[in-house]
Amino acid sequence: MSLWESILVALDNLRVNKMRSLLTMIGIVFGVMAVVTVVSIGQAGQASVLNELSNYSDGYFVVFKTAGEGSSNASITLRDLNEARKLKGVKFVSTSSSFQMSEMRETEKLLINLLGTTSDITKMQKIDLLTGRFFTAQEQRTKQKVLVVESKYAEKVYGSPERALNRKVKLSGGTFQIVGVYKPQKSILGDMGGTQYNAYAPLESMPNSSAGRYLSSLDIVSENPEQMEDLMDEMKEWLALRHNAEPEHFTSQSGKEAQDMVSSIFGILQVVIGSIAAISLLVGGIGIMNIMLVSVTERTREIGIRKAIGATPSAIKLQFLIESVILSFLGGMTGALLGLLVGAGVSFFMALPSVISIWAIVLAFAFSATVGIFFGYYPANKAAKLQPIEALRYE
Repeated sequence: MSLWESILVALDNLRVNKMRSLLTMIGIVFGVMAVVTVVSIGQAGQASVLNELSNYSDGYFVVFKTAGEGSSNASITLRDLNEARKLKGVKFVSTSSSFQMSEMRETEKLLINLLGTTSDITKMQKIDLLTGRFFTAQEQRTKQKVLVVESKYAEKVYGSPERALNRKVKLSGGTFQIVGVYKPQKSILGDMGGTQYNAYAPLESMPNSSAGRYLSSLDIVSENPEQMEDLMDEMKEWLALRHNAEPEHFTSQSGKEAQDMVSSIFGILQVVIGSIAAISLLVGGIGIMNIMLVSVTERTREIGIRKAIGATPSAIKLQFLIESVILSFLGGMTGALLGLLVGAGVSFFMALPSVISIWAIVLAFAFSATVGIFFGYYPANKAAKLQPIEALRYE
């Protein structure tokens, strides 16, 4: 019997026992679906975060105070920010501090996450303005209460970004004037804080702002990205000297380091969760072995007849292996399709980029085929070893 004929016979046997074949494949289906879904969602989340990090300029890094004992003198102030602009090798410097404010609109309370920053931030990261402008360095120095709001807020309150321009906004931290509207970047973390709106404003115009204000970090862009590592060390030494502290009391992180860390974290999560999901593939493989053993028992007389008319043990073994592999392959194909659909659905509802993981599909198919061969070998070998006379006498 040729290979093609063996495949047709295997398909016919599976068709005759449709329900049993379907129940046997369930373990493989859900195992492959879980692996493909986990990997697809993980890669979509990773792509989203890396896309956010790619908005920053080349040579971008952050310097912040190291937490722990012995670093009480280590601090960063607005004076440091202004003086850092004069240092050799520094192209741009900025900072940001988050302030939670609210606005009452009739009976509705809107939560505003106000990011106090500097005008240089537009030169350091991509901010997509839809209408209006960003606040200027002059408005920053004179502590003007101006606001650049996201488009979701403008559409919610005023109906469109254009209608929001020059409007006055009474927040819990004062009255601000909208000078620009920007399009927010899609983010995996965007809605984790609940329903709130984001906006930019000059740091100096924030409540209780003063020249001695403590900052969480300095965001810096090096004039020469190739010399960024040296500038990072120089900035820590410079801050330590200004505040009578040690360079170890300050930490720096570049955009490249952040990207590598994100890729590493998502990679580990995908491997761990994917491995857990792959356990169901082993369960599905045991189900295949069980049903193939039942099939060998049911078809003992058929095996005897085939051997009596000249079928070799290798042909009998191949026949049952083909049935096992087909079961695994069909289950793997169904699981991969379902995994892609579930992954795409989750990505859609979480506003993540849709990523099709080819290697995850190939790995799932290869694993399911391996499961079919591994768990199908024992029943196939058992069928091949049956003696023709004993098989023909089997009732």
